[in-house]
Amino acid sequence: MIFKRLPTLLPAALLAGEAMGETQFVAEAVVSSMLIDRGEQIGGPTLEVALLAEKEAGAGVLYGGLYRLTPFGDDQAAFADEFDYTIGYGWQGAGYAADVSANWLTYPGEGDEASLELFGEVVLVELPLSPAIAGFYDAEFEDYGLEVTAGPEWGAGDWSGYAIGRAGFVEPGDGSETRSYAGVEIGAVRPVSETAEIGGYARYEVADQDSFADDIANGAIISAKDSGFAVGAFVAATF
Repeated sequence: MIFKRLPTLLPAALLAGEAMGETQFVAEAVVSSMLIDRGEQIGGPTLEVALLAEKEAGAGVLYGGLYRLTPFGDDQAAFADEFDYTIGYGWQGAGYAADVSANWLTYPGEGDEASLELFGEVVLVELPLSPAIAGFYDAEFEDYGLEVTAGPEWGAGDWSGYAIGRAGFVEPGDGSETRSYAGVEIGAVRPVSETAEIGGYARYEVADQDSFADDIANGAIISAKDSGFAVGAFVAATF
């Protein structure tokens, strides 16, 4: 999966240890009841769509892609649309997989300023629960943060299940209070062909700030709470 808000951003071929001769394309679409990102709600009902191109380069995989976030429903006006451009590189070493990327974040139709976010992740693939650490830095607003995750995976017939525990913090560049958060996610994935899969997930997160909408009226959040719960479904295809 190529969304940062789902279990991993690392290129699919890299994690699977596959050899890629030609350029490979991965497309994904996710519909969720709430969009949670780093201990904060950034959408109510939301559609996310992404297209990623991957190609072997040196000892790893070079990739680039487009990502679109579109809130919908009665409360759509309370959240920003987002259109991102990504370029990155992933590779494997002895017992780990790593990824670095640069992401140009834009907000069409909104007053929010575009920014460059730098992202990195390391997954210890040979340890139990595949612990990982990821970090980001926004070069425009000087926000930064770290997140650690770990969790098991298992098989159940045609389905593969996973559970993830996560904890992290975000330090805003404007000097406002640091946001710390923790949460848990559980999900399942099923192949429907040699090149496509479907799945779903449930995610709960709690923060030390009121960063989740509690009441929305006239396109604005008028009260907030410190936790949120989301369910979602996704489809992905490789070609």
